[in-house]
Amino acid sequence: MDIRVVVAIDFGTTFSGFAYSNRNNPEIITNDVWPKLIGSLKTNTVLQYDSNYQNVIKWGNPALAQRQSRKNKDSSSKSVELFKLHLGNISQTEKPPLPNQLSYEKAISDYLHELGKLIKETVTTRWHGIRFFEHVLLVISVPAEFDDVAKDTMRKCLHNAGLSNSKESNKIEFTTEPEAAAIYCMRNLNEHNNEIIPINASFMVVDCGGGTVDLTIRKLLQDNKLSEITERTGDFCGGSYVDREFLKFLSRKLGESTINLLRENNYGQMQYMIQQFCQRVKFHFTGNRNDSDSFEFDIEEICPVLKQYCKDDIKEKMEDNNWIIDINFEDLRSMFDPVIE
Repeated sequence: MDIRVVVAIDFGTTFSGFAYSNRNNPEIITNDVWPKLIGSLKTNTVLQYDSNYQNVIKWGNPALAQRQSRKNKDSSSKSVELFKLHLGNISQTEKPPLPNQLSYEKAISDYLHELGKLIKETVTTRWHGIRFFEHVLLVISVPAEFDDVAKDTMRKCLHNAGLSNSKESNKIEFTTEPEAAAIYCMRNLNEHNNEIIPINASFMVVDCGGGTVDLTIRKLLQDNKLSEITERTGDFCGGSYVDREFLKFLSRKLGESTINLLRENNYGQMQYMIQQFCQRVKFHFTGNRNDSDSFEFDIEEICPVLKQYCKDDIKEKMEDNNWIIDINFEDLRSMFDPVIE
């Protein structure tokens, strides 16, 4: 193989990114230029489709659901996210629902197609004369729990996305996310501490993602090789599962039918509401009671469409509270505890 460029792709549940390097130059470059987003090493794993879920309108950060406009309440675009979870070996009830018109394979292929266009443009612009299918090796990081079926599906999606010219291409390789993290940590420690990690030294890698959390303990062997001291421990308990607990919390406050109707009729607004919860509340939670202040979740400001789905008795109670739900430390902990346990 005439490999001249290596591209590493991190296709994540909630965020994705890529890095690349030329064999003639050991420098690893991490992409930080995205559609309508500059300076970030990753963009959101989100797609925005037309009303028939056939064509992608936006992807990444621009595809995030926006607050409903008062001028244009009828939006034909549809946002879709968390589709990577369908590759995991989890029960159907745990997998996020997708529209009937959209399979998870198509969503993954469509996202990788958009990401692939940016990768091709970036690589061929930086190094002229690069023929993508001939000179570029793709290394894809996947969760450790992905089986051969999941990897085969990824190969199929990469091919459908135009990132390979064959499903059996030898220019696609997979590495597990914990393994990639372990190699990076080992080399990064050596570079920044100016000390060589001694042979037989052990270290733990904790990979907390949007869909999965993995823990592994590795030992450094001769020639920079790694062994796994303990069998990988992990599960589907990433940050997106805390978001689910938040929706359950709202169901207890506003009624399960209220949240179900929001999910069915205004999925984009539900996504926007979750984004606001993450940015304003979840990301700031440390688990320390002294660091936590009660937060006022304003329904009228964040998701006013919810009001029309509330039953009369709940609506009356919420009107008395000015449509504000107080989220205190115990409430937040109750969202994290089921995921952690």
